[in-house]
Amino acid sequence: MIYTEFVQIASRSYTYLKIEMGTAPLVLLKGEKGFVMCGYLNLEAAEKLNDIAVRVTGVKDLESLLNAKVAGVTSGAKALGIKEGDKVSNIVYRL
Repeated sequence: MIYTEFVQIASRSYTYLKIEMGTAPLVLLKGEKGFVMCGYLNLEAAEKLNDIAVRVTGVKDLESLLNAKVAGVTSGAKALGIKEGDKVSNIVYRL
């Protein structure tokens, strides 16, 4: 099943996507400038495409994504001041 929702977080609009896979879901939160992606997606590919991307792991829904700590970032995300270990809810406004 594929689930898509437009959500408001701190007065900004985001697109939330969740796809049920085998064992764990694929979860993504897309902002105006970049996105937060789960471990299913490839950070190196996002870097090659010059995307502003943040990777998190162990997430299953929007709430766990927002509470997760950043596990990896592209250089574009680094340029926005996002770094590994940041809590997503504290940096999502930059995306």
